[in-house]
Amino acid sequence: MLLQTRIILLVLATVAVVAGLLLGFAGLREDAAEQRARALELARLDTSWQLAVAEAAGRIDQSLGRLVGDPEIARGLEADDRNALDRRMAALPPSGGTGNAITDLNLLSDSGDLLYSSDPALNPAPLLNRATLDTILSGQRLARGVRMVDGERLILVAGAPIYAGAGAGGATNGSGAVGAAVAGMDFSAALDVLRRTTGGRVFAVARNGAPLDGTTDPLWPAVRPLVRPADRAMNQVSSGGRHYALASLPVADLAGGRVATVLIASDVTQAVEERTLWSIAYVAAIGLVLVIALGLLYGYLRRNFAVLDSAVGALQDLARGRAMGYVELPGGNDEIGRIAGAVDVFRGVMREIERTAGQRERRLRRQQRFIRRQMEALAVTLEEEARQSLLDELSQIEAETHDSQSSQSKGVGDELGLLALGFSRLATRVSTQQVQLTQMVRDLRDALADKRRLISLQQELEIARTMQLTILPQVFPDLAELDIAARMIPAKEVGGDFYDFFPISETKVAFVIADVSGKGIPAAFFMLITRTMLRAIAESGVGPAETMRRVNNLLAAENEQMMFVTVFYGELDLKTGELAFSNGGHNPPLRMTGAGAVAELQRVPGMALAAMPDMPYTERSLVLETGDMVVLFTDGVTEAFNDSDVMYGDARLVEAVGRQNVATARDGLDGVLADVARFTAGAPQSDDITCLVLRWRGTADALAAPAEAEAAV
Repeated sequence: MLLQTRIILLVLATVAVVAGLLLGFAGLREDAAEQRARALELARLDTSWQLAVAEAAGRIDQSLGRLVGDPEIARGLEADDRNALDRRMAALPPSGGTGNAITDLNLLSDSGDLLYSSDPALNPAPLLNRATLDTILSGQRLARGVRMVDGERLILVAGAPIYAGAGAGGATNGSGAVGAAVAGMDFSAALDVLRRTTGGRVFAVARNGAPLDGTTDPLWPAVRPLVRPADRAMNQVSSGGRHYALASLPVADLAGGRVATVLIASDVTQAVEERTLWSIAYVAAIGLVLVIALGLLYGYLRRNFAVLDSAVGALQDLARGRAMGYVELPGGNDEIGRIAGAVDVFRGVMREIERTAGQRERRLRRQQRFIRRQMEALAVTLEEEARQSLLDELSQIEAETHDSQSSQSKGVGDELGLLALGFSRLATRVSTQQVQLTQMVRDLRDALADKRRLISLQQELEIARTMQLTILPQVFPDLAELDIAARMIPAKEVGGDFYDFFPISETKVAFVIADVSGKGIPAAFFMLITRTMLRAIAESGVGPAETMRRVNNLLAAENEQMMFVTVFYGELDLKTGELAFSNGGHNPPLRMTGAGAVAELQRVPGMALAAMPDMPYTERSLVLETGDMVVLFTDGVTEAFNDSDVMYGDARLVEAVGRQNVATARDGLDGVLADVARFTAGAPQSDDITCLVLRWRGTADALAAPAEAEAAV
């Protein structure tokens, strides 16, 4: 690279760094100013929100004036007389001194009891908690703020104390407060005031992010992704070619907890456009200065380096061997003059070299061509052992090159032939290595192909696992009489266990748990076939024993793989609680009574399905008592082993079930499986683990009786 080019690039880099620093500092200053402006704007809007709440609450205070000064209300609060308060409030005009905007009204005694509420609910919650009520009764301040009602509705609340002997206009005779009047109006009243005072577009969301107000505004779709209910921040949003500053203000209730977030969008399109224009002008000015500076520098260097370029050209001609191509250079004592003297010396030496180096140059070119051809044949990487052997042999050849009495030197005749012999041997070694490397690459490609097929098979197995778990019921119907939960944890990608739950009539439901012999894909397919047949036959209503018999005959008819499946199948009458069941070689379920006693269901003889055709199956029945829990499981639960090769066993399962006497079906299922997981922690799962839990709540009539008795009271 030319010196003048390097100088220009150095200056260019220096100017670019300076320009970058200027732009960076300007950006930092602008960011700091923007941060301060955002903080001030947030403070202003926060103040506007507090004023909007105060103005809306002031309307409530005006409405509470007549109630606070009503002597009958004061006497009713003092006497804790709910009937008197109800009569007085019913006698007041529809506005009741509360104004048309009032949506909720409470009258509370000095002890905090709610004596009157406009909420028609049976047991309404008061609008204020005890701590806030005490501040009103003490006369320290008037309660004003936002309150969450019924867990979902926001209102503005204001309250005032009521004194004993209150006269007209709320005047007191010096007695203490006997209670308080608390009223609320819809939260949107404060939002309307905020829109009017700020002139912005106002939105509101609940603490869980659900929209409360402003969703009809065309700007809402652009605002919605920026909502962060817990943040107090200022963001930028654009819509329809306009730019808006979006302020997010968390709203706290009277107790200090956050209940909502108010968002105010102010149009800042003009400010953004002006800031963009100034930024463009600033960058353009810096770029223009940079171009002008580089242009002046280039012209200056071009003029002063013209003579030096001529001297450099002469030296280049000498370097290429063109001694006669030298041009006359100006003399002098400066740098260029000294370069001209050196060039004259170099020209004389060059002419002498040209006279003596002709033959040597031709020989050197032949050697170079030969070496180049041989080296092109060595374009492979050798193994360590082969590489070391070649290096040793090359060292030997190089040593014999300088020994004229060696056998190789005598046989070849000169140094060039000796080198050719050495390179020929090297080429032979490299060719052999090339064959080995080619075979290794071919083997590696085959291994990569096998790995891709294995990955594809694993992906297909994962899809099969997902499909199998999707087939099994994950969400169970919400029945008043019955609570049910189930889960299967396969030992491999897919398993042979399954469970099912489905209605077979308007008053009966069926449930089943089964374990197919074997694991993996064959067991999963056999499980799917068994489940489909069982559900199809059970829905015909032939009963547990007949259902098992028919399914067994169908499975045994074409069972070339000699697979079998153990099944426990039951039908529960929701009107009577009668459980009819049949067992095909499966573990008997456990029944836990409401008192916590755990025992196996009555054992029923029966062979596993698909083992032999035309096998008989027996049916048993029992009536479940309210609170009974039935736990169905496969042998993967009781035959789970820990890292010491100890089996979980039936006794531990009975203990785990006994600890679930007050749990729901879901909690009972989680408790049993968690106990198994704790026992087998650190040990591999050897079999599918499946469990189904039923909790009998009682018949519909039994459940309705306590509700009717409570309603009568």
